[in-house]
Amino acid sequence: MNKRATIYDVAEDAEVSITTVSRYLNNPESVKKETGLRISSSMEKLDYIRQGNAGSNASRSFRRVGVLTPFFPAPSFVERLRGMIPYFKEKNFEVIIYTIESPEQLAEYLSSVPFTRRLDGLILMSIHLTPAQNRLLQASDLHVVMIESDDENYSRILADDQRGGQMAAELFIKKNYLPCAFMGDENQSITYSCHPSELRLKGYMETLQDEGVTLPDSLIMESNTTVEDSHRVFRKFLDEGNRVRAIFAMCDLQAIGIMKAAREMNIRIPEDLAVLGFDDIESADWMGLSSISQHLGDSGRISAKLLLELITGNSNAIQKVNLQVELIERGTT
Repeated sequence: MNKRATIYDVAEDAEVSITTVSRYLNNPESVKKETGLRISSSMEKLDYIRQGNAGSNASRSFRRVGVLTPFFPAPSFVERLRGMIPYFKEKNFEVIIYTIESPEQLAEYLSSVPFTRRLDGLILMSIHLTPAQNRLLQASDLHVVMIESDDENYSRILADDQRGGQMAAELFIKKNYLPCAFMGDENQSITYSCHPSELRLKGYMETLQDEGVTLPDSLIMESNTTVEDSHRVFRKFLDEGNRVRAIFAMCDLQAIGIMKAAREMNIRIPEDLAVLGFDDIESADWMGLSSISQHLGDSGRISAKLLLELITGNSNAIQKVNLQVELIERGTT
């Protein structure tokens, strides 16, 4: 039995990109006439049967969507899920969560879930795709929305991580909280996930430099994004006799670990040490932690809305939503 032709086969035969084929399928008038004729000819030659356009999706809807994430059950994931679940529930859609723990597992999911699982759409949360994985996902014809990954092939929701770093530096400079440090994510080698720590550090360092403040390597620390590991790293920093006036952590969990280590050393917050996190998770409010909010609940809700618009055919356009970050000052700065 011959393998059924995919959108990737059509694109290769017609010598166009997968995105161009997708645009033609959704709106034939959006591509040049000669390009459309080549695509149509390739579809006929390959006996290509589209898995789902707006009309067929409506008639064969499974009312089920999938969410792929490498960070379950991280608080940022949970809060995004809180934003999307009520929206899907209101529309009578079931949500299935797929947790990614290795590159091999991501590859297995991408080669099977879109093709064999009965889903109407997929949200990829903080997932970085290789070019081959991208082609495979597009070949499935499954509706996809990204969170944190700026991939122009899909609708996506992004936060301005670099601006968040700038805001942290601006706050410390304004309050003369110098010298200041940074706690980043040591898991940069995980190739299948996005790494916002880099952009947050970039915005932080550049803003400090613009004001004539140097951030030496000795004040850039790294830990896992957990309370326990950031506590270990910052406690070691303090035990070695180091002191700073402020520290910006790339996530709230790290900031909480830093606070724990400081209090063990009788360092007052914020009188002796100002601590600023990122994400503004629910526990940041409970603990009085100042944080850069990236509106996690909103990103979850908007991703659900964009995906359902694609599934129902109310929109075929690729959309890019940039969420503004916001400084939430509480008792630690």
